[in-house]
This record gives sequence, structure tokens and C-alpha cells, in this order.
Amino acid sequence: MSHALTQGWLPLDFELDPEPAVVTTASVRWMYFGSDPLNEPFFLQTVDKIREDPRRQIDVETSTDALFRLTETLPEVSPAGFIFHISHCGSTLISNALRTAPSTVVAAEATPFVRLARWYPEAPQRYLAERWQRTRRCLFEATFRSFAHYHTGETERLVVKFSSLNLFAMRFVRQCWPQTPCVVVVRDPLAVLVSSLNEAGWLGQKSEPGQPEALYGWRDTPQPFAEMKNEEFCARLLGRHLEAALEAVDDGCKVIDYEDLNPKRMREIAEFFGLKLPDEPERIKQVFSGYSKDPAKATPFRDDRAMKRRLASRAAVDAATKWAMPAYVELRGRGAW
Repeated sequence: MSHALTQGWLPLDFELDPEPAVVTTASVRWMYFGSDPLNEPFFLQTVDKIREDPRRQIDVETSTDALFRLTETLPEVSPAGFIFHISHCGSTLISNALRTAPSTVVAAEATPFVRLARWYPEAPQRYLAERWQRTRRCLFEATFRSFAHYHTGETERLVVKFSSLNLFAMRFVRQCWPQTPCVVVVRDPLAVLVSSLNEAGWLGQKSEPGQPEALYGWRDTPQPFAEMKNEEFCARLLGRHLEAALEAVDDGCKVIDYEDLNPKRMREIAEFFGLKLPDEPERIKQVFSGYSKDPAKATPFRDDRAMKRRLASRAAVDAATKWAMPAYVELRGRGAW
């Protein structure tokens, strides 16, 4: 792949060692997106759509050094904004709305960013930690350049929506790019907990040995994860997400609650990121009218707040109140709109 061929190509994933501060060798998988915009709610949905065309299933693997060489001729990129969030809180709705802004690329939980911004164990020596921080920052900056230029070759505004597990690296991201506007999206912990108890996500990690430790660095527990009640496990983990956000929120961050999401607030978020949404109100109303995670945009939105209150068991209420509500209340008081 030469410099002339970088347009249309994006890093698809990084192959990093579980302890990248110690083992520095890594590789990059690339995929050819052409001029296809990242229009689906999630990056991997766009990847899946492209892979449906057998003529487009082209992957290339290079070293991270090649990534640096391929992007060093591109202009530097300062992202328009970062979106951090807990689960089931409306962050996808926000990224869908921002995607309507002209000349804007929204990388919604794009695997390279999720990989770089996940929790990693602390390096055993200071010089290793400093080396990994420098390398990690350079990888981020090269990936910013790739995403901001792949679509047209010209510099477009870039919004990065991280995964919920990336809250555990939010402090690193804010230390590196404090000038980038950032929103943290939250929701009533009980509503999040009810959703989490009815899906495989967090509970799948609970039953998988080593997963909570590897993904979140979570070891300080009174009993083995497998022995915890599901309500306690999910509420404790949600509380840890909120506490990680509390440690990272700074003057450049706004905290937004699911309850406050509406077309007016969406325009305020866009302005905070230096973006301008279309003047036609119908464009944003369409975003609100559909289920935000449906790539086909065919499923209508249904307000599930009353249903979640009905489904909440006494155990869920108690767990959310004890393990997640204090951090949620404190976080809402910081950087509130």
C-alpha cells in the first residue's frame, strides 16, 4: 500500500499484546472502505455491510510503523469531539444526530479506538509505562488522521464515540487531548441495570474467568465474581464505570443525561463540538423517531422507561441504589449543561 492508496483505507483493528507496555510489537489490519461513509450506528455494522459485497472483502496487514509512515504526510487532526458513555444511555442517538452535520465523520465505537482506549495493566517499570504512553498517543493520532481523511482525501471533522468500557481510559484520553470538547452520557442506574440483567453483555463477562480483570482491572471484590448475585455484579460494575468518569471529567466535559436528550439539546451538543446540524428540523426528528441501533432505520423508537421501572426487582433497586447511584448523582453535578 503506497501513500497514493491510503484514501479509502481505514485501520480495522490493532493486534496488541495483552501487556503492550512490555511487548511493543504490534500489527494493523486495514480494510478498504472506498468512499462509503460510516452511516451505520456502529462502525462494525458498516464493516459488515461492506463485507456483504464479495468484491470488497479486501484486508491488508501491516506493522504499526507502516501506519505511522502512511499517515505522516496527512495534516494533523484535532478531533471535533469525544463521546464517552455508560451503556443504554442514548449515546448512539447522539452520534446518529451528529452524523447529519456536513463534512463530518463519526467513528462510533470503531474497533481501533476501542482497542487503544481500553484498560491495560500498569507497566512494571516507569520507562516502560512512559514508552507505552508515547506509543499509544502516536497510534491515536495516526488513527485520527486516517479517519478524518479516508472519505474524500480532504480533512473532515472527526467525532469519536468510544465504547462504554473505554471509560476506564478516559483519564488518559483527556490528559492527551484536553482541548477536545467531550460529552459524557449517563442514565438512571436502575434503567441501565434492568437492561444489563436481560442481556449477555456484562453477565457473560461475569461467568468468563478472567474477563472482569482483563477488561476493567477489577480485582478488589469481597467474593469471586461467579458467586455474586447478578444484580450486585452489574450494579458494582456500573458504579465502577461512573467512578472512572468522575475521575476523568474536566472543564472541557459536559455531562448529559438520557432524560435531557431532545432536538434542542442535540443542536447544543453539535455547537459544543463546533458542528452545525442541518437547518431542516425534520432531519433531526427522523433521528429521534427510529430505534437508534437499527442500521436499516426501520424500527420505530419506543420509550422504554415505564417498562424498565415495572421490570425492576427489589434486588435490582437495592443494588443500583447502593453501588451505582452515589457516583451517578455526583457525576450529574459535574459539567452539567
